[in-house]
Amino acid sequence: MHIPLVHQSKRDQSNPDETRAFALRQREHILARWGSKNNAAANEARAAIRKRQTIGLQDYGTDSSYYGQVSVGTPKQNFNVVLDTGSSDFWLATTDCTSSECDSATLFNPASSSSYHSGSTPFQIQYGTGAVAGTLVADDVSLAGYVVNDLTWANVDQVASGTLTPGSSGIMGMGFEELAESKTTPFWQVLVEQNLLKTNVFSFQLSRAPTTATSATFSPGGVFTLGQLDGNQYSGDISFVNVVGNDGFWSIPLDAITVNGNTATLSSGNTAAIDTGTTLISMPNSVLEQVFSQIPGATPTQMSSSSEGFYSIPCSSSNIISLRFGGKDYTISAQDLLAGRLSYSSCLAALFSLDLGDSGPDYVVGDTFLKNVFTAFQYSPAAVGFAALKDSSGAQTVATSSGVVGSAAATATSAVSSASSVSSAITGVPGLPSVSSNTATTSASTNVVGASGLPQPSAISTSQTAAPTLQAAGSGSSSSFASPRAPLLFSLALAALFAFAFAL
Repeated sequence: MHIPLVHQSKRDQSNPDETRAFALRQREHILARWGSKNNAAANEARAAIRKRQTIGLQDYGTDSSYYGQVSVGTPKQNFNVVLDTGSSDFWLATTDCTSSECDSATLFNPASSSSYHSGSTPFQIQYGTGAVAGTLVADDVSLAGYVVNDLTWANVDQVASGTLTPGSSGIMGMGFEELAESKTTPFWQVLVEQNLLKTNVFSFQLSRAPTTATSATFSPGGVFTLGQLDGNQYSGDISFVNVVGNDGFWSIPLDAITVNGNTATLSSGNTAAIDTGTTLISMPNSVLEQVFSQIPGATPTQMSSSSEGFYSIPCSSSNIISLRFGGKDYTISAQDLLAGRLSYSSCLAALFSLDLGDSGPDYVVGDTFLKNVFTAFQYSPAAVGFAALKDSSGAQTVATSSGVVGSAAATATSAVSSASSVSSAITGVPGLPSVSSNTATTSASTNVVGASGLPQPSAISTSQTAAPTLQAAGSGSSSSFASPRAPLLFSLALAALFAFAFAL
């Protein structure tokens, strides 16, 4: 089963004002998402988000997200959702939604599904740049050729202002159950617990967006594969690094950072959170200063009077920066180190400094790095693996002829602005009611957990009838090749949505 994914970008990278606003949103997004409870800056970021939700400010997204199509209910209703390794809950905006944020969204209709089970357990979650509330329910959910019957998920009937932006109807978390606010088992982990996957792994290739505005809404964006490692998507061996901690995140040790052949000095015990819901890369200031001391023309740049830790570099830079995981170096493309123009010749660097506190990771590694590697997420032992892309020019993609990616992509007009959850908002978010936590129930035969009062989830697989055709990445490339797959290989194709917002 081959399902398109949409990559969404909402800014003009040549506009200095939009670049500065983007940098500040990324800083706040990571602080709110990863900062520890005793970190003053992180708490200020969360407070700022709550204030915006109250006063109704719009357009607070991370500016790029990767979406995949899921089907829910009987008969199936199709939706684009963010596939996010920084959260674990699955939720959809539905026809029960009373918030104005849902007015232009593609909504799930419970009344149209004969397999829908309503529930009474309230659900609420705060994200780096938004919040939603609703009720835990159950229905059949399918993704990439697999079906989980009676999966517990959240019917969202309230969406805080600024949470939805064009492109998607919800989030499917790809983190572990320990991270889930619903206290229930995520879709992918149900498949693992019930032995449905040939290999207990999923992987991403993320292609990069164009650096200039175009009239196209959709374009190819990469490949997501569930249930098997596909040798046609990477070159050489996959080097896996075991996850550290048991908080449900995909966090691994970082060995080193090298810049133009020089290695920065890192403190011991560095952890890096691998987060598909984040665009840039954050790190301690002491390391960042070492990095940019090796880059000609790098200059500290304040995005606002109270926001330090950013650097500008010449837009013509061709620096070589590598991250070392598991003893192997992975190089970031020079073009991915440029996050947008600040002036005619000066660009925002895609690395910045941030102190996330004692309980937060030292580094948050987003799409700036992930676009340069094949990335695999393994269940047991929990590990993240990297390998070189098969095509040296970038990720493989699935060609689209019309720019319309699936039925949901053609009609969806709203999306989730941020795909990484922060600490529980169960105690209440301004503009949304307080709710109580879920008392979940566990199946006696497996470790699958569903919400109290709802049926227990059970998984099945469907057969793939045709192998997808992948298109090699690269500007203007039109060549394609057949990618042979084993019957149990289910791939989720990515397509890229670029909705550029221009200054008036």
